[in-house]
Amino acid sequence: MIWLDDWQQYLKYRDEIESLLDPRLYTIKWLDEQIWLGAYQLFTNENAAIVTEVKGYPTGASEIHGIVAAGDLPAILELIKQAEKWGREQGCILASIASREGWTRVLKDYRVHQVYIVKELG
Repeated sequence: MIWLDDWQQYLKYRDEIESLLDPRLYTIKWLDEQIWLGAYQLFTNENAAIVTEVKGYPTGASEIHGIVAAGDLPAILELIKQAEKWGREQGCILASIASREGWTRVLKDYRVHQVYIVKELG
């Protein structure tokens, strides 16, 4: 369930979030819908917003996965901690973020698990 206060905070960062999306793959409207439908979780505070999803695995294990974050870095880090706590409460055994390599310098308690590389074909 999404709270109106969270949605209003998200709207403050929506343009920044949209700029982080690859428009060939994801639209901001699609992301908005995922949040409203409850497929993605929204965490906000006064200075940031992050969006997560819970991924399930065939063994029954699950992880909370960071989709996108926008706002001030200290505020984002606070939200990551909140999302991790929420994930643990939901039974998630992992937390992950797919993003730029710079996050490995900021989130020292995370480790590189896999490398995601891409080649343009078009």
